[in-house]
Amino acid sequence: MKHLKKSALAILASLALIGCGSDDGAIRHSSDPQEAADHLSDAFAGADAEARKTAGIASDAIKKGQYQKALYAIETIKKRPDVNFDQGVAVRDSLVNLEEELIYRMRDGDPKAKQAYQLLKRINQN
Repeated sequence: MKHLKKSALAILASLALIGCGSDDGAIRHSSDPQEAADHLSDAFAGADAEARKTAGIASDAIKKGQYQKALYAIETIKKRPDVNFDQGVAVRDSLVNLEEELIYRMRDGDPKAKQAYQLLKRINQN
């Protein structure tokens, strides 16, 4: 329940920021992990080579359903001191979509999803 409250607060905070971000004044939000993976790649397209590579690894891993690999790459990105606002939104967007996907998969009994969810919880604490 506590985790759901944090997620709800993060979503509300994101919605409160509408008006910042993209050219049309709206923050880009994705509706599924695949879209979030594209968002992540797009946000880091102009970043330095290392950041682009790490975002690409995360994006590809999300698309392939390799959630732990994606989460480790996202964790690496989160630790970078030079992440800008749009990149931070893309990272958060990916984490929110991954969380939802992992919850669905855990409910279906996927043991890998449970392991990845534990990693996601740790990443969200930092």
